[in-house]
Amino acid sequence: MKPEILEKFIKLRALAGFLGEKAQFNWWDTNFLSPAGLQFLAVNVPRSAVAAGCNSVCEAARRLHDDRIGKGGVYHLFRLPAAIEESLHKTLIAMNPETIRAVLKDRETALAELESMAGQPAKASTGPVQAGKMEDLDSGSAVANIAGYYAGAFTSGAQCFPYLTDNQARP
Repeated sequence: MKPEILEKFIKLRALAGFLGEKAQFNWWDTNFLSPAGLQFLAVNVPRSAVAAGCNSVCEAARRLHDDRIGKGGVYHLFRLPAAIEESLHKTLIAMNPETIRAVLKDRETALAELESMAGQPAKASTGPVQAGKMEDLDSGSAVANIAGYYAGAFTSGAQCFPYLTDNQARP
């Protein structure tokens, strides 16, 4: 993936992860990316508290998404092929944490940023929804599509789980 797409994907993970936390829309029972959660993490990992918070909330989100979507031939925001996950991790560690912290100030700021990444929120229905194919990752269209589904889900109250299929057709 291109470096700018990796950064957008990390930002999207942080936004969806933060908005899914207990204090916002309560999709998963974490508070890692809240101001208090980040302060707590800074005690143990002061130079990488934001990265640790992102990784922790991603693990909680990954479990819920895997449970709802499954793992066979599909990928989602919180679980991608190992090589891409490694690139995302390296990029997250190298990023300025303030880039992420700035969009996680509060629920409204995060939701507005998510909507701007989407361009247009998608009509989100409850459950899994195909948001594209893995080949769409490099073009950036997958980021916008996924952001649109999450923006639509958070604003409508539906728990929507966008996923990408591998490059082979899914029945």
